[in-house]
Amino acid sequence: MRTIIIVFCFFVLAACGGARATTAPVGDPNAAQIGVNPVMAAGESVQVGEIVPELSFELAGKTVRLRDFRGKTVVLNFWATWCGPCRLEMPDFQALSQSRADVVFIGINKEENEQQVRTFAAEVGATFPLVLDRTGEILANFGVTIGLPTTYFIDKNGIIQKIQIQAITRSQMTQYLDELAAQ
Repeated sequence: MRTIIIVFCFFVLAACGGARATTAPVGDPNAAQIGVNPVMAAGESVQVGEIVPELSFELAGKTVRLRDFRGKTVVLNFWATWCGPCRLEMPDFQALSQSRADVVFIGINKEENEQQVRTFAAEVGATFPLVLDRTGEILANFGVTIGLPTTYFIDKNGIIQKIQIQAITRSQMTQYLDELAAQ
């Protein structure tokens, strides 16, 4: 049993490993906007079929709220720069964010600083909003405790329709988004 636990821990660490970024982009107009000062309604339960809890953050000097996106599908992706699978799926999120005007993509970063996130965003070409969850409170409230990446698909009415707890492929994302668009 002990050997199985050690092998499992090794697998988890290997899956979410990766190099940390060290430099930041300067003056790139296509760079991701970094959201700061996130606030989430406390004590909310986050399950498929429920309305997503209110989340707000500052982006480019304005307060942005999830409810501002009612009428559109929202994809919340919880990730970190050190997570290998997160690094692999981020270009697919970027590509879909540019090709799907009917969908809002928001990345929620796990407890890293703005410099790390900006550098990573420049490396992968991410231009959609990336929110800094510096304390881990948002991840905890959403129930994202050990599994990164985790992605929430939220319909036009603000109801969570799918939770993906592992890396997701572009074809899977496209399928989920097409299903939500057809509702």
